[in-house]
Amino acid sequence: MPSPTTPTHGKQANLYRIRPNGFKGVGLNNLAWGAGFNGAASAYFEVVIDGTGAPDTFKWRKNGGSWTSTVAITGAAQTLSDAQTITFAAATGHTVTDQWVIGNLKDEPTTESGVDAQITDATRRLLNPNFSPVWTDSGGKTAQIVDFTQAKATFNGNVGNVSATGNNGYLPAAALEQVGYLLGWDFSLELDLADVSAAGDNWKTWLPGQAGGRGSAEAFFIGSKSVLDALTAAAESDDWFLLQLFNYDPDQDQTGDRFTAWVKFDSLASAGRLNAVVNETVNFTIHGPLSFTANV
Repeated sequence: MPSPTTPTHGKQANLYRIRPNGFKGVGLNNLAWGAGFNGAASAYFEVVIDGTGAPDTFKWRKNGGSWTSTVAITGAAQTLSDAQTITFAAATGHTVTDQWVIGNLKDEPTTESGVDAQITDATRRLLNPNFSPVWTDSGGKTAQIVDFTQAKATFNGNVGNVSATGNNGYLPAAALEQVGYLLGWDFSLELDLADVSAAGDNWKTWLPGQAGGRGSAEAFFIGSKSVLDALTAAAESDDWFLLQLFNYDPDQDQTGDRFTAWVKFDSLASAGRLNAVVNETVNFTIHGPLSFTANV
């Protein structure tokens, strides 16, 4: 029986993973997305198997519009629109209703403030950490820090107009799968400092370097997967897990104070403690900046 995936009050965390290829279903996951999208504006595409036979067929749509149905699978690259292609490794053997999704950014508008720029459309603010978009500033400034949890970039100077572009650059909601939750979490952030004090100085002076973070959880639940399988899969790929770390959620509706971060789980400790319900402790490393959302 799958573990529950709804956090209650404090010190619990939602755990998500990126669906491979944006796939949701029980059958073959053998679709490959092409990287040639050239639309005039950002767009997401959905592909759904709508028939089986010789060959199987699929339907597709762009940005939630009308479906183009019963398209025969050829096994070669097939163009949807705007040069977005898909390629199925086999023309048969699929399962009806299995589906795939991808989100592409093209000259996506941002809201600028000083050295920062954030994608304006809130539905496109969860960036894919495996396919970082290209940030372009009209004034020629360079993006130095990218926050993948809220689609925000920090530049090396005050910006003008900024846009973001990248194939598979953002994750529509359907591209994420909630696989469980953590209990009893903690994390710490650190900033590297170099001592640049000179002889005769009364006080030490420091030069800031790079920041990073690590964390751990006392219990780790995976709804329908084993802990070992999840960690092994993460270690063998470039995929990251998305964590929503709740430290205050009085209404128990997942709108409370929370940190959001992309992480990689890098260690697992298991012990047969007496009277323990859950015996796994996991540690994780935070990827890039994390964000904070206050209780609503």
